[in-house]
Amino acid sequence: MANEFVQDDSGSKLEVTCKNDSDKSVIDLTGATVKIRWKDKAGSVVEKTMTVTNAAGGVAEYRFAAGELEPGTTGYEIEITDALGGIIKNLNLLLVNIRKKII
Repeated sequence: MANEFVQDDSGSKLEVTCKNDSDKSVIDLTGATVKIRWKDKAGSVVEKTMTVTNAAGGVAEYRFAAGELEPGTTGYEIEITDALGGIIKNLNLLLVNIRKKII
């Protein structure tokens, strides 16, 4: 698994490069809003806005806040709303392993 984090870290960030599912070309994020969603351990949906760091390159990132990284494997959904209001979501959840902290 490419992305792995530690429970309760608040400096970890998830960076994604948004690509079309069909041809794997990069999605230009100019004028777009990118959101990340996941379910917490209680089953509630958490939704946050990602920061676009390279619009032409399709790159966005999210820095986790304290308490957001819970141990286990978490599936993340990325949603792009383009400048015209079109919505695109990833077909497969982005799975991330979060290990339990020692202390």
